[in-house]
Amino acid sequence: MEFKLIIKKINDTLSSEEESIFDAWYNESDSNREYFNRVQNNFESDIDDVDLDLAWKAINKEITPKKNKKSYYKYAIAASVALLMGISYFTYNSKTQQTISIDNKPVEGVTLTLSDGTTVVLSDHKNGVVANQENAVITKDKDGQIRYEGNEAEHQGKIAYNTLVTANGKTFQIELPDGTNVWMNAGSSLKYPTYFSGNERAVILTGEAYFEVAHNEKMPFKVFSNGQEVEVLGTHFNIKAYLNEPNIKTTLLEGKIKITENDNSMLVKPGQQVLVFTDQHLMKIADVNTESSVAWKNRLFYFENAKCDEIMREIERWYDVDVVYKGKIPDERFQGAIQKDLKLNQVLKMLESKDVHFKVSGKEVIVTQ
Repeated sequence: MEFKLIIKKINDTLSSEEESIFDAWYNESDSNREYFNRVQNNFESDIDDVDLDLAWKAINKEITPKKNKKSYYKYAIAASVALLMGISYFTYNSKTQQTISIDNKPVEGVTLTLSDGTTVVLSDHKNGVVANQENAVITKDKDGQIRYEGNEAEHQGKIAYNTLVTANGKTFQIELPDGTNVWMNAGSSLKYPTYFSGNERAVILTGEAYFEVAHNEKMPFKVFSNGQEVEVLGTHFNIKAYLNEPNIKTTLLEGKIKITENDNSMLVKPGQQVLVFTDQHLMKIADVNTESSVAWKNRLFYFENAKCDEIMREIERWYDVDVVYKGKIPDERFQGAIQKDLKLNQVLKMLESKDVHFKVSGKEVIVTQ
């Protein structure tokens, strides 16, 4: 049962076909009826204040591409007003979002380590020239993005590698020397050369990043992450490869990519996501809602039937805290979206239910049932 049908039922906008689907689900069990009633009771008072079209436009402004499953994501944005956990529900007044800032932002921000070991704190650096290297000039534009400008005639010596690191709670955008754009999520690192040569363009990723790769048939673009290799010619895709996650998630939005792990390879089409379990040398592929994979680019937590520990790892990375479980990890599942422009305690309050409780102690978030 898709969440959007519940919202459309509340707004009395179901088509006859959708009405039949909803009725079958509603009449299937008492728990389904209880679930709907709770959603309706808590959601009706707030949904009238939400302009779904404006919400979609705000989100879609920075999430690309804009082709697939727009209507599904449109209703997921409405869920930023209310997040589901099991059958418990909360409401949130979106009008307060503009005046709320994030807690616990790390001081170090975003750093660029040059090949000679020099470290530049980009988040504190003014616009203009950031650094001069032997074969490249690194600049920071008015939008905060860094770019590389090089002289091809100078690209004769040893290739230099730089490493861009985003601390917890920070995101950043970089344009690589070949024109490829990379958006990096919090707690991530990207190692790349100051110019690309030879027969391929290779970078190393730890964490999560979204790539819009500049097309070059003669030089395939490769991303290496925790034993996985992704090869592309020119495309848009997202890789989530944090070391503390149970798998690597690669989601393709446009183009075509080939993923290799150990001796296994898989071709991926737009709208598909591949899970790689490197410890088991196992790969799984499925059709997914691709927009949810890049929602982080627009400062959104987006959950689709997510486990508690999965969500808390997102909380750890964004708010730079440590999560401690007292007792077993709760079994509840989460669905919906929350803007990241909220304080930690506000997000935790939204996630709480009669079965899950949170307590903040210094830089620790304690989870109990």
